[in-house]
Amino acid sequence: MKASIIIPSYNARERLYYNLTALNGQSYEKDDVEVIVVDNGSTDDTMGMLRAFELKYPLKIYRIEKNRGIALGRNVAIDHAEGDILIFHDSDMIATRDFIKEHLAAHEKPGIVVCGMFWRRIFTYYYKTFNQDQLNNFERLRRTMGVFQASSYRHGYPIVSEEQVRNADLIPYSFDLDFSFINDLKAIMCQHGKNLDNYYLPWRFFITNNLSVERQKVLDVGMFDTNIVKYGYEDYDLGIRLFKSGCKFVIADHIISLHQEHPANYHYNDLVENVNYMCKKYNNIYFIDMPLVCLSDGLGLDHQALNGVMMDIHTIFTMKDYNEMLELFLELLQTVRKQHYARQEDDSTEVFKRLAPKLGTYVRMANELRAYGAGNFLNRLNELFKITFKINFEELMRANSQGG
Repeated sequence: MKASIIIPSYNARERLYYNLTALNGQSYEKDDVEVIVVDNGSTDDTMGMLRAFELKYPLKIYRIEKNRGIALGRNVAIDHAEGDILIFHDSDMIATRDFIKEHLAAHEKPGIVVCGMFWRRIFTYYYKTFNQDQLNNFERLRRTMGVFQASSYRHGYPIVSEEQVRNADLIPYSFDLDFSFINDLKAIMCQHGKNLDNYYLPWRFFITNNLSVERQKVLDVGMFDTNIVKYGYEDYDLGIRLFKSGCKFVIADHIISLHQEHPANYHYNDLVENVNYMCKKYNNIYFIDMPLVCLSDGLGLDHQALNGVMMDIHTIFTMKDYNEMLELFLELLQTVRKQHYARQEDDSTEVFKRLAPKLGTYVRMANELRAYGAGNFLNRLNELFKITFKINFEELMRANSQGG
């Protein structure tokens, strides 16, 4: 089997129907592709729809009686997959006609993670529980789509027809999600190209609604972490492990799949819980990029600042005599996390007592690192000292340098 398309689904019956309808219109006609749908405890008769659906590719259906997170759903599919390539394709997605063909063509070389376009959106159904941003986008697009005002529709009303999905006639009605995270990734792609040359955080593009990777690579790094139950981060978690294992990430934004807009299924508390979990799990200088990214918004780091810091960290990591500075950086990151996301864990006083006797050593080593050009790292280290302990580390460095 050449490829397995992995589709986890939870209470998305009508959107999943459009997803499968679009797969029937794929240009790839060989019989070496299978589709695996895992119903993650849905209560909307997803299983009834799946049993009745006639798909042109072999269809495997599995049900988990209780939703225990999308990571588990994907792992169930991976366990039953027979394809050499896994194509991740969430239930809310509508693939354009060459989706499968282009994903497979991108795997001519081994060890590639293919990141398709994941930011394109479309309204296929109207939901009364859309948030205000979604309603604003709907009103902006409705004339182009030739549909009525939002108030004219009942909950779950189809905005586009099954025939339009079958005919792959949806791109003119789609739009780019205008969101800081997406805009950041677009800017990175413009700066570093589709091969992400000289970009040290390519795993940030591991977004599992339009992505493919060798199944064996996923098995080798341990699949998805089923401890991540709340919304988000399960993709980052697998992505960073694939990157550290040596996989090469490439952007394939010509592979387009449209995300069907639906009511938000996450809360701020999900973010807090996942940030704490990820920072604890990756409390190791080899994975220091994970807590740095998780905390980047709170630290005011844009994509260029993040990459600059990681460039320096990459260099320092190879200089074993200075790995102690990375341990310091990581401890300050964890202190920031506790102060902002887990106050019940805040142990700033104990951390300061432990670090204070070594400040002189840290200052000396920092001045030595400056000679190696690690300015991005040192600037951020100074900011972390200011945030955590209100210490101007840069002044200490300057005083030490002048004293020397």
